[in-house]
Amino acid sequence: MAMTEVTTEVAHGTAASFDLAAGDSIRIETPDGAQGGDFSFPGFDQALTRNKLGWKRFGQPWLVYAAEPGDSLFDVDGNPVFELTAREGEGIADIMYPGCWDEVYADRRPGCQDLISAALGLERRDLTGMLSFFVGYSADDIAYRGLAGVDLKPGDNLEFRVIRATNCAVSTCPDLDIPGWRKGHLLVTIRDAGGEIPPGAGPEAGAGN
Repeated sequence: MAMTEVTTEVAHGTAASFDLAAGDSIRIETPDGAQGGDFSFPGFDQALTRNKLGWKRFGQPWLVYAAEPGDSLFDVDGNPVFELTAREGEGIADIMYPGCWDEVYADRRPGCQDLISAALGLERRDLTGMLSFFVGYSADDIAYRGLAGVDLKPGDNLEFRVIRATNCAVSTCPDLDIPGWRKGHLLVTIRDAGGEIPPGAGPEAGAGN
């Protein structure tokens, strides 16, 4: 069966959900270098992911700030669900921040937590993790200073391989005050596996990542 590819535009301040099979890939791109957003899936354990990636990189119970190509994102049962396979551009794939929510904004516009939980059909309290992409950061002994200035370029992107069948959601953040961002949209491209699970994409793939 031939591989198919479908691209969806996600407008500023909105989110879209996607049903995915093992072996599919999902690519998130800023076509004009304007801004980023958030990514999540049911059961995403952000804290466990930070810790597992710390063990992977350092052999120590240390926490990392961001996912890098070759890293997996884990669910609450410790299963790898996505692998970050590519990232292009200055912005990182932050796994520290929880995503914004409506109380952050004076006008109570829906934040990324609200948008993504609605897209996934979840209550906001059941959204257990977020990955914020195309953002900058700095860190020292006092604080992790995320959402720092970033120089995005048209075409900056990140791509995930699906390890376990799931659904996920992508939001285009409604925030207009993040340094280096301006109002824009995102393109999300899903490539299916053509009805076949490629080698390394089964349920046990990425277990050590």
